Amino acid sequence: MLDFAFDALRVGHMLAFAVGIGTAAFLGLQVFGRFRRCVDLMGLRIVLYGNMLIRKALAALWITGVGLLAMQIGVLGGTLTEQHAVKFLIVAVLTASAWATDRYLIPELFVYEGAEPSEIPALMRIQLGAAAGLSGGCWISALLLGGTGLMKSMPAEQIAALFVPVVLAATLAAAAAAWSAGRGPMRIAGHVVPGE
Repeated sequence: MLDFAFDALRVGHMLAFAVGIGTAAFLGLQVFGRFRRCVDLMGLRIVLYGNMLIRKALAALWITGVGLLAMQIGVLGGTLTEQHAVKFLIVAVLTASAWATDRYLIPELFVYEGAEPSEIPALMRIQLGAAAGLSGGCWISALLLGGTGLMKSMPAEQIAALFVPVVLAATLAAAAAAWSAGRGPMRIAGHVVPGE
């Protein structure tokens, strides 16, 4: 019975992770593809629904992750490792990012429905890009940490030395890409108007 419960939690954890990382990747492609010319209503709805799906996947990751940890420590006699702490930190950052995106960035983005990227203030574009980059960097970090044997045996300092630069680079690169999205020329009634 314990084996079944442990396997069920593990499968639930993997499914929640697959939904989360898949939705994050899909949203990234949708936002950069759809909003390259105009912030359309369908794109905004996709972002809203996708972020809701990510929040549900994160809730399932928390529930299954805590359940797995409780079984490993309480029932199977395992110990809390540095890797567990790193995994919880990554999911905490993802959760905070999803909450902030849902609470502050998405409602603000709806204000710009119908706008071209150059009409969205640079700070807003940078914030959106940074949130997407942070999310992507954390999802990739979690995938590598949970999916590779080498990472499971590494000390926390080495993991941090690898992942902090990766997450920081992803965040900065996405913020720069989002900022530059509005710097090109925009078209108004057949005329080209330089970007900001």
